[in-house]
Amino acid sequence: MSAADITPQLIEEMVYNAFRRVWEKNRWVFTPPHNRIYVTEVTQCPLKAWLNRTIGGPTSKEKMVVLILGDDVHYLLQNEFPLGLAEKSYEKKYGDITIVGRVDREMGDVLLEFKTASRIPGKALSHHVDQMQLYFWLTGKERGFIVYVAKTNGQVKAFEVRRDEERISELLERAAELSRSLAEGKPPLPRLSEEEKWQCRYCEFTDYCPLAQGRGSASAPPAT
Repeated sequence: MSAADITPQLIEEMVYNAFRRVWEKNRWVFTPPHNRIYVTEVTQCPLKAWLNRTIGGPTSKEKMVVLILGDDVHYLLQNEFPLGLAEKSYEKKYGDITIVGRVDREMGDVLLEFKTASRIPGKALSHHVDQMQLYFWLTGKERGFIVYVAKTNGQVKAFEVRRDEERISELLERAAELSRSLAEGKPPLPRLSEEEKWQCRYCEFTDYCPLAQGRGSASAPPAT
């Protein structure tokens, strides 16, 4: 191949490959046991969490770039934010399962969770609020802020969140249900609130989703 053979498409693939190397370097991929459940699994569609565990699948090039760019914002804020302790991991037992989560930042009795977005939402997104509720449970804290950083115009917006014991109980039961589904090898039904259904447009598992396929209930994915 000569320099004349280099095309725009080849350059684009090289850029994607550079992002993929960063992605693979910064993420140690492994399959945890069914009784070890992560906060981010509890706060997404349970069927998606189940499929991520059981069949996985490559992250699309575009999604990988978006996630890495989000990582850059987190790293910048972790290094330069003037107060508190950065990225501390917690785990806590709930019955027979262990809930695991990593808090972006602690400032005494206050938690901070940083999120990147294409635009600032009118209010904190419900699955981000659910994450914060589980962080409250893991840390024993009562108050936190979800901080959005808009990638398109640079705006920053912080939303306050308070501890909600009723919602925490619901989320812990959801974690237990996911653990049982993994142990039994039975996929759970997809479940997202009306507010969250926009996430379906970006899901990589639509081939296995009864809602996307117009079916009434979930079925196991084909063997791979």
